[in-house]
Amino acid sequence: MEPLLLLSLALFSDAMVMDEKVKSGVELDTASAICNYDAHYKDHTKYWCRGYFRDSCNIIAFTPNSSNRVALKDTGDQLIITVSCLVKEDTGWYWCGIQRDFARDDMDFTKLIVTDNREDRANGLSPGTSGNRTRSCKTSKAVQKAEGSRMSILIVCVLISGLGIIFLISHMSRGRRSQRNRGVTGKSINRNPQASQAPSMVSIPLTVLPKVPRQNGQQKALQWTGNATKTG
Repeated sequence: MEPLLLLSLALFSDAMVMDEKVKSGVELDTASAICNYDAHYKDHTKYWCRGYFRDSCNIIAFTPNSSNRVALKDTGDQLIITVSCLVKEDTGWYWCGIQRDFARDDMDFTKLIVTDNREDRANGLSPGTSGNRTRSCKTSKAVQKAEGSRMSILIVCVLISGLGIIFLISHMSRGRRSQRNRGVTGKSINRNPQASQAPSMVSIPLTVLPKVPRQNGQQKALQWTGNATKTG
C-alpha cells in the first residue's frame, strides 16, 4: 500500500515546494529558505543546489551534512536552508530537491539577489543581529586568509626542505662515486707495478787510458837497437 501511495504522490503532487520564488539578501548577512514537503518523504535524502536548469544544477550540500556557509536542517516536513556571510557572487538561481525512488527527483526553485544596500531587505531574508554577523563574517574571512597564508608558508617550507634533502643526497652520492673511482684506480696500480715503473739505467764508469807519446817510443826502439849492436 505504501509504494502505491508514494507513486501517486510522485505522479500527482509536488513533493517539494519552495516558500518564496524570489529572495533578497545583503552582503555579510544571512538568508534563509524553507522547502515544504510531504511527511512520507521524511526519510529521503534532500539537497540544495545552484543553477538555472534543474537537471544540471551544482549540488552544494546533502542532508544531514552542511557546507562551509550553507546549513541544512530537516524537520520531517520542511527543509530549512540557511546561507551565511552572503557575497554578491551568491546571486543566482537555487533549487531544493528530494530524492525519490519511483520517480524523478522533485525540486523547486528560488532566485537569490544579494545587494550591498542594507535598506533593500525583503522576501524571506532573516536579518537578525547584522552587526554581530558582519563581525563574525569578517573574522571568518580573516581566519581563512590567515590559514591560507599559513598553508602557503608551510608549502614553501616543505619545498625548501625537499630541495635541501635532494641536494644533500646528490652530494653524498657524488662523494661515494669519487671514493669508488679512487679505489678502482689504486687497485689497478697495485696489480701492475712493473707497468708503472720505468726501466732503470745502469751507469758504468769509464776509465780513460793515458796516451803514449810517439817520440818516446821511437827513442826506446833506437836505444834497443844500439844496445844490440854493441853486444854483437
